[in-house]
Amino acid sequence: MSSFDNWVKSYEIQLRDWLSKCPNCLLSPQVSLHARRGTAMVQVGQSFEFDQRLGNRDNPPNRLVANRLVPYNGKLKNPIIFWLNTLFPKDQVYQLHEKPVVHHVLRLGAGYTFAMVREGLKAALKAEKIDIDTLSDWDPKKWQEK
Repeated sequence: MSSFDNWVKSYEIQLRDWLSKCPNCLLSPQVSLHARRGTAMVQVGQSFEFDQRLGNRDNPPNRLVANRLVPYNGKLKNPIIFWLNTLFPKDQVYQLHEKPVVHHVLRLGAGYTFAMVREGLKAALKAEKIDIDTLSDWDPKKWQEK
């Protein structure tokens, strides 16, 4: 196992511990957690790209969003959690949780849109004191897969 894989596994264990103790998250052992993209994009729940009930209606593929977020790794003090659950309502996507550690949560329910993700990210990045004007170029029509 590479040092990166070891770091990811260690970080995922730490995150799972934090989230299981968060009074708002209460992450159960059955829910998947993936932190391979680093602190800027931690995925919790079902897969972004394969769960049809959670399908994004007007969004670019997950990897294109992740490619835009990876440069923020190292600049974020607190992780951004993308939590997918079909039971989440569409309103109030962004939440800031402060216990047991500060973390940003984007709660994405069935039929979420890229606009919802973008607005949630703006709130999280603004809280992290990152220039949210950099998101102005986040027009999915201009993005291309590499």
